[in-house]
Amino acid sequence: MKTPLVPLLMIPLLGAIPLKAQSIDSPSVANVSQAFGKGGIHKKMKALANLNDAERQQLKSAMQKIKEDPQMVAARQAVKDAQTKEARMEARNAAHQLRHDLLLKADPSLAPILGKIQPGKPVE
Repeated sequence: MKTPLVPLLMIPLLGAIPLKAQSIDSPSVANVSQAFGKGGIHKKMKALANLNDAERQQLKSAMQKIKEDPQMVAARQAVKDAQTKEARMEARNAAHQLRHDLLLKADPSLAPILGKIQPGKPVE
């Protein structure tokens, strides 16, 4: 029985492929942007890259507080139940505004942090 030569010949080539592992905790914004293009997850990661660890933790704890708020639950359900693209977009925008308002209500000191991650939005 002969050993196939192709797999044996490919072994040296596999070592020539450079692979770079990156930590999920500290993503490179440029690499994430290249990977996902416009829109999507890279906007969130880029926005959070503007925050230090204490600000990220403060935002995370406030998000946990409002996660089960009845208004927020209803807003998430409205996004899921939307039938058309326009209705979904409108429901997402309403949920986003509600999240912003509930975060400020839960922790008013988040205003500057929200200003950092949403630069186009005026800080209240």
